[in-house]
Amino acid sequence: MRDVVSDVTIHIDESLNDRELFNLEQTIRSDFGVISVGHSHADRHMLVVLYDPETIRGRDILRRVTNQGFHGELIGF
Repeated sequence: MRDVVSDVTIHIDESLNDRELFNLEQTIRSDFGVISVGHSHADRHMLVVLYDPETIRGRDILRRVTNQGFHGELIGF
């Protein structure tokens, strides 16, 4: 077994309020394979997600965002 960690940055198109951002982060954090989720207080449109690429993919994490009714893009792919 390898210990591999990847990260992905997701740009969220909408301006989320504190509650929406908290709920979205909690939803992503609950996915199997996600290690951590965070955002910059300076740019709340950017989420950084650390994850196990053997368990989950970046596009699966993005799908979680869109399933919550938000629009976003993977950055750096």
